[in-house]
Amino acid sequence: MKTLIKTFSNGVRLVYEKTENTKPATILICVNTGSVNEDNKNNGISHLIEHMAFKGTKNRTAKQISQEFEELGAIANAYTGQFRTCYFATTLNENIEGCFNILSDIVFNSSYDEVELEKEKKVIYEEIDANKDVPDTVIYENYLSNFYKNTPIERRVIGKKEILEKITRQDILDYFEKNYVGNRIVVSVVGSLPNQKIVEFVKKYICKFFRKKMEIEEPNKSLHIIPDRNFVFEKKDINQSQIIFGFPADNVFYDKSNAYPLMSFIFGGGMASRLFQKVREEHGLVYSIFCQPYLHSLGGDVLISFSTNEKNAKKAMALIKEEIDKLVKDGITDKEYERAKTFSKSVLISSFENGASHATKNATNLSIFNKIFTVEDILEDYDKISKEDINQVIKKVFNYCNICGNVLTKNPDETLFDVFK
Repeated sequence: MKTLIKTFSNGVRLVYEKTENTKPATILICVNTGSVNEDNKNNGISHLIEHMAFKGTKNRTAKQISQEFEELGAIANAYTGQFRTCYFATTLNENIEGCFNILSDIVFNSSYDEVELEKEKKVIYEEIDANKDVPDTVIYENYLSNFYKNTPIERRVIGKKEILEKITRQDILDYFEKNYVGNRIVVSVVGSLPNQKIVEFVKKYICKFFRKKMEIEEPNKSLHIIPDRNFVFEKKDINQSQIIFGFPADNVFYDKSNAYPLMSFIFGGGMASRLFQKVREEHGLVYSIFCQPYLHSLGGDVLISFSTNEKNAKKAMALIKEEIDKLVKDGITDKEYERAKTFSKSVLISSFENGASHATKNATNLSIFNKIFTVEDILEDYDKISKEDINQVIKKVFNYCNICGNVLTKNPDETLFDVFK
């Protein structure tokens, strides 16, 4: 694959990965704004804008948008996160220009009709209620709000009903004008058309919306969030206790950040991981258990999550504590180290075969680091991570003074985390 990276005079950035075969093409418009850019008066507005993009523009009705995408054979969708809002379409290479036309229209030219706005708010209210019926979604959102308390990450991407109800069309227009600016736009494309064609499409359909380059504050690469030790218990009539707890980690700019996924895979990422083998296979206390890192520009955390019958919760926690202590004391084995690298490389290579996944990776890396990483770059970086690098991360992360946890259960037992004293 050959990669083109171009920054236009208005700040819009393009990354184009040219393939040599007839794979479907993916176009992704990434806007570097999300819930971290909101405040307590407009929380949820980024997600609301994403929804409204498909509800009509000055050129197309909502029905026409759907029909035109389907006429191009395009699968189109969007999603909002804490740091980015992304709109994308996957289609045949010969239909790329048509998708550029529609995507740019819905992202930068939405009408935000007030009648449609009120209807779409109701759709999001249904989404909020639906999430409340999914215990693992509830517990994860609660955990983020707890771990990242008093930081922008504590705000929920989907927002809250009482805040969304008060958001007006003018609020949307003000937020859009402030955040949908050229410097925050990354266009990521994977396809097989000539480079010049893609550059022309970006100029024709996207750059026209931005007259000048805006100044954007550079990220603080030294941010490292350290929460106070804290546990939150919530009562809910569910069959199993949902439990999440986590520890502070480095941010995404840490030069050996790939030590985190390798460590997490060894400890709780696969069926051969220590937590899976001990808590599920040996003792049968859980159906699944995970250890996952989350590194971002404002900090990071490593979380452990599982669900179990109430009567088994304390035993499961004791076993996890036992495995953490062993990991910190003895480190990882040579076999674990090699297995983690081999598996991670396999997953990485597979992900680059998926056009949408590939486009997303490129957009994310360009947004954060202002460069992209090829599969060869990442494979080389994995090889640079030593066994000792992983053991150093382990000793740095698992500090019981900074543990934060959340429990969702029928009968809360506030002594559950006493094992970590």
